[in-house]
Amino acid sequence: MAYFVIKFIGPEGGVLSKPIEAITREEAISKSGFHHRNIESVEVDHLGAIRASLTEKRLPQSEQVVSLVTIASKLEGGMTPGRSIMEAVDLKKLDMTTADLAGCERASDYLKILRFDETAILLADAGDKAGDLAGALKRAASVLRERAKTKKEFAKPMKKAILNFIVGSVSAVVFPLFGGNMLNTFVHKQKFPITMNSMSDVLLFLQHFYTTSWPVLLALLVVGFVFRDKLWTATRRWPVCKKFDDRLRSKRALEFVQTYQLLAASGFTNPQVLQFLFERSKGRQRAIYEDALERNVEGRELGAVLETDEWPKIVSQNLKGFEQQNIDGRGRILTTLSEALTEMFINYSESIADTLGILSMITLVISLMMFALGFYLPMATMRMTM
Repeated sequence: MAYFVIKFIGPEGGVLSKPIEAITREEAISKSGFHHRNIESVEVDHLGAIRASLTEKRLPQSEQVVSLVTIASKLEGGMTPGRSIMEAVDLKKLDMTTADLAGCERASDYLKILRFDETAILLADAGDKAGDLAGALKRAASVLRERAKTKKEFAKPMKKAILNFIVGSVSAVVFPLFGGNMLNTFVHKQKFPITMNSMSDVLLFLQHFYTTSWPVLLALLVVGFVFRDKLWTATRRWPVCKKFDDRLRSKRALEFVQTYQLLAASGFTNPQVLQFLFERSKGRQRAIYEDALERNVEGRELGAVLETDEWPKIVSQNLKGFEQQNIDGRGRILTTLSEALTEMFINYSESIADTLGILSMITLVISLMMFALGFYLPMATMRMTM
């Protein structure tokens, strides 16, 4: 999804603007509800996603789960969808009033305005059409609950990896900065009789490099961020980067299988599932699903559609002949594939954490030795000779 800013002529003749989240300009115009003759321009809002994350209030996922279950219970009690949602959701938390929901007709319309999870909106739409809205909302609540639990479990090894990375990076910068700065002060400013060694020279060099070259390093980071897609394509199969790439592919495949299993059970076809994932993805992942949609249009089976370098080989291997299976057979294939991908994802995450832990420890030891030999040893020698 992208963000667009529509500038239109208001009731009093002035030019007003309205942000719209959509895939294309045409969809943004359609969602706005404005007539073409009243629209002055439609421009891409590059900061729209950041602005929306800071200004748009959403219910936490745990509260969405509670709300969905509550709505389902009210529906089973004979209450209408609109009234059920109005009673179950605290509009004040979202800075909304009943007037904001006045134009909603179906349950999915309400959930969209209330900024519920996209999966909940989609399942509500499917359940409404199938005549089982309460069941669909319960299923959505279960999916969100399980997703939060899984995300929390998967985050553990990566938290360790991030901590290791921070420790290693800080030690590689702080020790040379402190030791080099103190040496520079004692030797060149206060003229202490310190006999420096090769490690002292390294400390002074690193201290000078960090204090004078930070604009260049910052510029390199900015350039790397701008060209991150090309940079990632060039480096993704390098030794350490390969672990991150394998983890990313496993995560993408796991999300696809879980989403496919969920939507297929609600009656969605392969093109509809791929279209759903395409519309809700961004950046490189969006291009991957666009390619999958094109391969699907060519009439390929699901396994062949996903037979590219962007997916783990196990996905295309296990999905060969998938369309020839009955409903139970497909369910078993997807369940076992989901379990295998989960184990792969956890294994890659732990491997990354271990690798960064080793690199962090090596960096820390080298930094400490450099500080001890390059700063502390010359200082201790000076005291002995004074």
